[in-house]
Formats: sequence, C-alpha cells, structure tokens
Amino acid sequence: MIILCEDSNEFLNICDKLQEVKGARLTQKILYNYMISGLYNKCVFTYVSFDKDEMNGCLVLLYMKDLVNEATLNLLFIWVNAHYPNLLEEFIDIAVKKAKELQVKKIAFITNRNEKVINKRVGKFEFYKICSIFEKEVI
Repeated sequence: MIILCEDSNEFLNICDKLQEVKGARLTQKILYNYMISGLYNKCVFTYVSFDKDEMNGCLVLLYMKDLVNEATLNLLFIWVNAHYPNLLEEFIDIAVKKAKELQVKKIAFITNRNEKVINKRVGKFEFYKICSIFEKEVI
C-alpha cells in the first residue's frame, strides 16, 4: 500500500534509508529539510509503501523549474527494499501521474551512481541520459 506521507516522524524513517544507499551524497539533514519545507510550500511530495506496518519503499518528488524555466518533477530520492523489486515500477507510475496532475512535461533525476547500473534500472521506464556534469574541486 503506497500513501502520500505528511508525517514528519515518518520523514525521519525515510531519512534513515539513506544509510542503505551506496555512495549517497544527499545527507539525512538535507533530505529532511527538503521534505519539511516542501510540505509547507507544496513542492515536495513524499510517498511511502508499507507491508505489514513495515516500510518497504519510499519516493520523494520535488516540483521545480529547471535551468531553462520549464516545470520539472525531480525524483529527489527513491528507496526500495530488495525483496520488493516491482515497487520501483509502482513509484515511477506515481511520479508520472503526479507529473500529469501538475501539468509537468518531464521527470528528471540526478545521480552519481554508475551509468550502466542506472540505465539497467530505469531505462525500461523510458528514462534516458541528456547531459553530463563536470566539476572541479576548489581547495
């Protein structure tokens, strides 16, 4: 059962799932702040899935304008318990429905994970790479 979550205590449980993500650059504090401020600004939508009162997945969506001022729905964070592989597809379906509701034409996400792994997981949902990011550390 997937529900829209507006409970700040449940947000803490979602933030704990970041510990299970390899190489996550997103911190618990930043994710929590996004969910809380987005709740009040109506620009972040948090969904959770439960099986027998235990969280088995979560999805955090961010509604924003992109660099060319087009409305975009960003997949800010997704976590799915490995025992529920079909849950990813359900979360993508929720994101698509929310995009249509908000009249958004594109869904995007940023990741620092291996491109082949990401393409294997989301390529079947018609996501594709559109750009690369280059960065330089300033010491």
